[in-house]
Amino acid sequence: MRPTVLEKINPFIKVVTILVCGILMALTSSWKLNLAVLIAALLALLLLSNCKLSSLVKTFVPVILLAGAVFVSGMSYGKSAAQSASIYDVASMDSALLLSTRILAYVGMGMMFALSTDQKEFIMSLMHQAHVKPKFAYGVLAAVNLIPTLRREWDEVNLAYRARKKRTGLLPIGPLFNTLVNGIRWSENVAMAMESKGFDGDGSRTFAITTRVRAGDICFAVLCIGLMAAGMICL
Repeated sequence: MRPTVLEKINPFIKVVTILVCGILMALTSSWKLNLAVLIAALLALLLLSNCKLSSLVKTFVPVILLAGAVFVSGMSYGKSAAQSASIYDVASMDSALLLSTRILAYVGMGMMFALSTDQKEFIMSLMHQAHVKPKFAYGVLAAVNLIPTLRREWDEVNLAYRARKKRTGLLPIGPLFNTLVNGIRWSENVAMAMESKGFDGDGSRTFAITTRVRAGDICFAVLCIGLMAAGMICL
């Protein structure tokens, strides 16, 4: 599958751009800007990446429920909280919309990065552009790759308990302990393997993937931050 426009953007530039836009959005109090950011993020994922609509729907269902609960709570208790000095109190529909749409906007921005970024390229960009030491960067990558293994081990341990007709209860201490022990053992093996292969951060090494900052990456950052600044002024 050919990389799309969002997938070609340097991951480090992409995450810095999203963080800057998120900070700028936090300085405003316009629910219209939040809604515009959400729509822009969803359109970018659907039109400029290989993200499927089903993935967006599955991710946004719990987020929409959370945003709806925040909105209803604000509308229900806004009048009684109007005299409070707490920044978390909602006293009007505008503030209720602000809080609920801000949740959706931040999730949309996070998804725009997560669903259009390869984890290996992101780690490489941290080393090349952010100058993170290889032993830390590869350690994070190894930890992320262990998550599916831990999930598979959890399923196998639970299956073994059911095969022996052992009840785990509401708090499955036994399967959890077994999974954690195996996870620690795997992490030690990975650490020894990385050290034996020279992933200790000392000396120079070559890289299978080298990420670079191109003109398109700078244009992406300038365009996103510029649109956010324009939205702060107009909305």
